[in-house]
Amino acid sequence: MKTKIYIKMLFPLSFFGLIFRILEILYAIEPSSGFYYLDSFIPLLCNIYIFLVIAFFISGIFLTKTESKSIRKRLSAINIADKVIMIASAVFILGSALHDLLVEYQINFSYDTIKDLFTDSKIYILILAALSCVFIVFFASDPKRYSSSSFMSILSLSLTFYYVLRLFTRFLDMNEILSKAYSTHTILLIGFIVLSFLNFSKILAGLRSKKYFVAFGLSTVFLAILHLAEFVMYFFPGNPYNIPVDSIFAYIADFLASAVILRFILIVSKKQDKSEKNAINQNNGSIPLDLISSAKNSDNSSLNAEKLDQIPSQSANSDINQ
Repeated sequence: MKTKIYIKMLFPLSFFGLIFRILEILYAIEPSSGFYYLDSFIPLLCNIYIFLVIAFFISGIFLTKTESKSIRKRLSAINIADKVIMIASAVFILGSALHDLLVEYQINFSYDTIKDLFTDSKIYILILAALSCVFIVFFASDPKRYSSSSFMSILSLSLTFYYVLRLFTRFLDMNEILSKAYSTHTILLIGFIVLSFLNFSKILAGLRSKKYFVAFGLSTVFLAILHLAEFVMYFFPGNPYNIPVDSIFAYIADFLASAVILRFILIVSKKQDKSEKNAINQNNGSIPLDLISSAKNSDNSSLNAEKLDQIPSQSANSDINQ
C-alpha cells in the first residue's frame, strides 16, 4: 500500500474523530469531576474508533516498502510557511516550559540548596525546551546545510527527550487522576509525538525510518486534531465542562509540533526525483539508460570479435579429439 493512501485518509478520519470527541465532552463527561458517566456508551465507541484509526496508520509499517536509500536530504525542502510554523512551535515550547516553571515558583518556592533546584523536573524540561528551540531555529535557518549534519541529528533528540520528560511528569502528577477523561488523550498524544520525533531523528542520522515516521506521525496528527476539541471547548464562557488546561502554551505547542510533523511527512513522501533514481540505480549496480544506447555499437563489434576468436579454438579442440 502506498503512503499517499494513508495521507489522503488522514483528514476524513480526523474530522469524524473530532466530532466524536466533542460529543464525548458534551454528553459523556461529568463536568464537576472530569470522569465519564457510567451509563454512557459514547466513550466506548470513541475509544474503539481511535484504536481502529491508529491501528490503520500503524499498519503502514508492515504494508509499505522500506526506502532504498537515505532520504534525509529531502528534509531540506521546506518553504517560508514551514519555517514560520517551526519557529512558532519553538516559541510556544519554550513558553510552555517557562510558564510551568513560573507557576511552580509561585505555588511552592522552596529551594533551600542547589541540590533541591536540580531535583525539580521542571528545570530539566526547561533545559530540553531550550535545546529544542536551538535545534528548530538552526534547522529552519539553513535546512540544506543541517539536514545532513550528524550533530543536528543528535541535537534533534532534545525534542524527543523533552516530550519524554513531559510524559513522565504527567504520570507522576496525582492531580491527573481527577481529570481522567482528559489526561488519557493528552498522554496518548505526547506518547506518539515522542515516537514521531524519535524516527525523525533517525532520518536525520541517515537511517531508513520513513515508514515508521509516517505511521507514528499520522497517528500524532490524528490525535492532535482530536485534542483540538478540548482546546476549543475550554473557551466556552465559564469553562462549563471543567477542562483542565494548565497551560494554553502547551496546547498550542503540541498542535504546532504536530503540524511540523505533518509537513515533514508530506515532504519525505514526495516522489523520487531524477537524481535520486540515478543514485539508486548506481547503488544497485544497474546501467543507466543513456549509457545503454551509446554502448550498442561497441557491443556488436565486440561480439563479432569474440566469434572470430572462438573459431580457431574450436578447430583446435576438434583436432585434439581426433
